[in-house]
Amino acid sequence: MSEQVRINGVAVFAYAQDGRLRVSLDDWERLGLAPGQQVVIGDERQLLMGTEDQPPFVWLRLQSLSRKVG
Repeated sequence: MSEQVRINGVAVFAYAQDGRLRVSLDDWERLGLAPGQQVVIGDERQLLMGTEDQPPFVWLRLQSLSRKVG
């Protein structure tokens, strides 16, 4: 099920699965992201490790940059 998320402050509908996020190709182009870029999803900083095109969607492979203390 898709839900609305904020990627770098832009609201898009996305589907999360196995550490990946699926967005529409239109939203991907509108966001103007590139692999290796840091992005903020919600309030968490993540690294965009890579993408997989499956038109009309793009899967984003992400790695959290948040550190847990304690």
